[in-house]
Amino acid sequence: MSYLKEYISKRRLIIDLSKNDFNKRFKGSYFGAIWAFVNPVITILLYWFVFAIGFRSGSTPEGYPYVLWMICGMVPWFFFSEAFMSATLSFSEYSFLVKKVVFKISILPIIKIISALFIHLFFILFFIVILSFYGVVPTLSWLQLIYYVICTVVLLLGVTFITASILPFFKDIAQIVSVLIQIGFWLTPIAWNLDIAPANYQFLFKLNPFYYIAEGYRDAFLFNNWFWNKPFETLYFWIVCVVLLSVGLVIFKKLKPHFADVL
Repeated sequence: MSYLKEYISKRRLIIDLSKNDFNKRFKGSYFGAIWAFVNPVITILLYWFVFAIGFRSGSTPEGYPYVLWMICGMVPWFFFSEAFMSATLSFSEYSFLVKKVVFKISILPIIKIISALFIHLFFILFFIVILSFYGVVPTLSWLQLIYYVICTVVLLLGVTFITASILPFFKDIAQIVSVLIQIGFWLTPIAWNLDIAPANYQFLFKLNPFYYIAEGYRDAFLFNNWFWNKPFETLYFWIVCVVLLSVGLVIFKKLKPHFADVL
């Protein structure tokens, strides 16, 4: 709770530093921040071409084109994977701030997450354009986007407080996170439907907390299903988040005094 109050009290500083972090990544390049959107846009367009035009994939059981279902899961994944990696590196990248006694370094992971959120908001708009192309009209369930963005941010804070705190002492954690991101994309039903997995093993994939977020985006944008209609999944997700966040904060508090010695 103290960290939440800290984030609220320093919200102006966090937003300003997030903007600076976003801009500095492309400082000196001719096209600037455009590069932040090029790779994900090309990836989405390639998947759209392959599955909608090349393979002419069919529809979901609810009647939506498969490519819409898939892209809807990819949009939050781009946000999660980008923020996961950059927030993991936050203490190392901002080592000059970590060494300042008066600076609250606990805000560094959230700065990286919000920086990635700027790109995510663009892709949400991009996806809405794709939805309109297919004739999908907005509904009230789209408002759940706010809830699922909050879910993603909280999950990211939990995992990145763990990885970012360990990284100064164990540099290999960056490579481990990179591998986990690659594996996570294929182990999460983002580009494939969970129904193709054996029924006895489907629950294992649902243990992945990001599954809740990917399905949540689909429920919001495509299926008009509200999160409170999945009480057990919602409860499980928030229990996992609380556990991860608690573990992350404990690790952060224990290792924080030693950051300046190793960075």
